[in-house]
Amino acid sequence: MSTVLHGLLAAALAIPAAPAMPAAATPRDCALGNFTAHSQADLARIAILNPGPHAKGQPALADLGLATATGTVDSAAQPYRSVATGRHTGSRVPGLPAGGAFHAEPSRNAPSTKDLARFQVAGLATVGAGRATAHATWDDDYRCGRTGPLTRAATALGGLSVLDGMHAGPHRSSLLTVGPAGSAQSATDLLELGRGRIGVRASAGVALSDLTLFAGTPQQVSIKVVTQPTLEAISAGDRAHSGVTYRPAIVEVKALGKPRHLLKDSGAAVSVGLLGGFEPGNPAELETRISLGQVRQKVGSRQVQAQAAALRIEVRLGATRLLDVALGHLTVEACAPDQIRQGGGARPVSGGGDRPASGGGDRPRPGPGPGDDRPKPFPGDSPDDDSDSPDSDSDSDSDSDSDSPDSPDGDSTDDSPGVTSPSPSPSSSPSPSASRSDTPALVPAPAPGRDTLALTGSDVTAYGYAGGALVLAGLLALLLTRRRRTAKH
Repeated sequence: MSTVLHGLLAAALAIPAAPAMPAAATPRDCALGNFTAHSQADLARIAILNPGPHAKGQPALADLGLATATGTVDSAAQPYRSVATGRHTGSRVPGLPAGGAFHAEPSRNAPSTKDLARFQVAGLATVGAGRATAHATWDDDYRCGRTGPLTRAATALGGLSVLDGMHAGPHRSSLLTVGPAGSAQSATDLLELGRGRIGVRASAGVALSDLTLFAGTPQQVSIKVVTQPTLEAISAGDRAHSGVTYRPAIVEVKALGKPRHLLKDSGAAVSVGLLGGFEPGNPAELETRISLGQVRQKVGSRQVQAQAAALRIEVRLGATRLLDVALGHLTVEACAPDQIRQGGGARPVSGGGDRPASGGGDRPRPGPGPGDDRPKPFPGDSPDDDSDSPDSDSDSDSDSDSDSPDSPDGDSTDDSPGVTSPSPSPSSSPSPSASRSDTPALVPAPAPGRDTLALTGSDVTAYGYAGGALVLAGLLALLLTRRRRTAKH
């Protein structure tokens, strides 16, 4: 297992880096306009007992991100302008591990590598041991035209199982098994785009191994990942040279005794009736739906944002989603510098955008933060502590729920030039942009209202996890057992 994790981390950190280019002048003579970048990859995001679209505003019983890799850059922030984190979970839930790898620059600290312990979420999931790495880079010459890597982060886990230990008649199984390993990666860079133009790139991806639903039962469904998903945003300072590139996953789905189904286009889906195999036209009341996510994107004059859930697995009872798992939840944001000042003067970046360089209405925005747009250390890590030991929990690091490409920017969105979605193989076609209604956000958590389910305190959270898991496991066991009895008669 250690060899597998080392291999995953090596592949994760092999994202092509922008070669470092010499600065055009010294920091005393010039200053690049402010720029920001944010990249986040979650290996899995789980929502359980989600009431679905028929109860809008009703929060799900649980919302959990696992194996998160994040990079955040803000050239105007203090004291850290480049921050990388790799962590077990992207959600702050009482009782879950809070530590991880953290590295911020400028500082005197070395890049961070942390071993992650195996842990369980009450009644919801078992997460295997793993490793996280974080490496941030900052050079003052980045403010003067120099290009190169900014952040690299990766988190690898030794497997994941959802609702493991479930009984289905005489069988003991898991609703979903991911493994033996998987990883999430994020990267940000400054790029030389030609003719004096400096671009900002944010990229995210995951490495998924084989997936299994209801392992060891007559309803077993196997999912083989043929092509790994990646998402990239490049901001060049204008719409004509900026864009989003999304390479969707290609997966092969097979149920026992049934033909294979190849999903290769964004939005492609297949429904698996748990009581009767594949029934595309007339799915069973209790069904599993496997689909490839679509990218949501927004390309403005300087700011580029995109988000995608690479592979979604849903368990539905009628129109209600009982379980919703997004494997490969990717978020990228990039905002290019608006101008370069040399010798006390100011000029727009070559090929400039659709507004004056000195305009104040389109300012760069950093990655998400809880009321503060400066990068923060990950909870439990002190940037001034060379030991990198997680010892406390903190609210200084935001989770990914605020990462949304829907933020108003005043610029048009999906039909913008420069947005591409290349085919990962000859058999795959480009993925179209998705409307916001096509890919509902994974469980926004509104303030509890009169008719909503409030979740407050560690006890309620634990009871919610356990209760949701018991309800779902009992329902599945009842239906599968009835099927076996009917078959005997």
